[in-house]
Amino acid sequence: MISVGGQVGRIRREGMTLVEILVVLAIVGVMAGVVTLGVGAADRGMGVETEANRLADRLTLAADDVLVTRRPLTLAFDGEGYGFVRPDGQPTEGLEALADRHALPPGVTLIGLDTASPVTIDPDGAQPIASFGLAKGDQRWRVEFDGLNAVARPVTDEAT
Repeated sequence: MISVGGQVGRIRREGMTLVEILVVLAIVGVMAGVVTLGVGAADRGMGVETEANRLADRLTLAADDVLVTRRPLTLAFDGEGYGFVRPDGQPTEGLEALADRHALPPGVTLIGLDTASPVTIDPDGAQPIASFGLAKGDQRWRVEFDGLNAVARPVTDEAT
């Protein structure tokens, strides 16, 4: 503070205060986070990796159901999707994840690798090992099912 001619006044300095700089940095940080999370949001959940993991999870869930209920389930599939049904035509009650046919997203295809549709999941484990391939563009995944567990793995050029 300076006293000039009996008046007390403040000297105003040019520039920004520390608080103003911190507020600007916080705003920039929030905007960067929004942009980062928004990139690729339109394709999220639509990729071949997601679908391969979803099929593996549903196969494992179906195998668990077969072991608990001692009633076989059948997986019917084609290039556009798949569904689980009881061989006797009864619905898969109590399993919402398996109740409806799952349609694959556009561009994702499903094929049986040395496996024909339908595949029966038997409580006695009498079914053979089943392998499925999922592809979208140049991305390829393989789902292997041994009757109890299913595993999804990416297909690399070295493995083919």
